[in-house]
Amino acid sequence: MYHSPLAMRCARYLLVIGLSCLVSCQEKTFEEAAKETLKGALEALNRDDYDAYLQYVDFGTEMDSAQEVFMRNVLKQHLGWQRAERAAVVSIDMIDAQMQSDSVYTVYYQYTFADSTKEVASQKMVRHGEKWKIRLRN
Repeated sequence: MYHSPLAMRCARYLLVIGLSCLVSCQEKTFEEAAKETLKGALEALNRDDYDAYLQYVDFGTEMDSAQEVFMRNVLKQHLGWQRAERAAVVSIDMIDAQMQSDSVYTVYYQYTFADSTKEVASQKMVRHGEKWKIRLRN
C-alpha cells in the first residue's frame, strides 16, 4: 500500500497536534490544584483584595455580612502590621505539598521580600468537591 509523502507528513502533524492537545487538556492533580489555589489566595491578600482572599478560606460555616466585615478588618490590621515590619513582597513561590489525605494537603511556600529576605511558611488546604480552600482550623 502506497502513501504519498504529503499524506504521511499531514498524518504526523495531526498526531503531534492531537498528542499536544491531550497533554495540555489534562486535568490538574490535587497537588497542583491546591498549590494554585493557595497562590491565588496569597496574591489576592498581597494586593489588598480581601473579598477575593476570603473566597479562598474554609470557615467551616457560611459567614454573615457582619462576620465578613470583621474578617476584612482583621486582615487589614494584620497586613498593616506585617508591612510595617517587612519590605514589600516581590514574589510568592510554591515549594512543596504533602498529602495528608485525599482531601487535605499541606502546601509549603516562600515569600521573597524587596529587601531580598525570604520567609518559608506552610498552609493546610482542604478539598470541597472540585474546589480547594485554605483551612484555618486544624
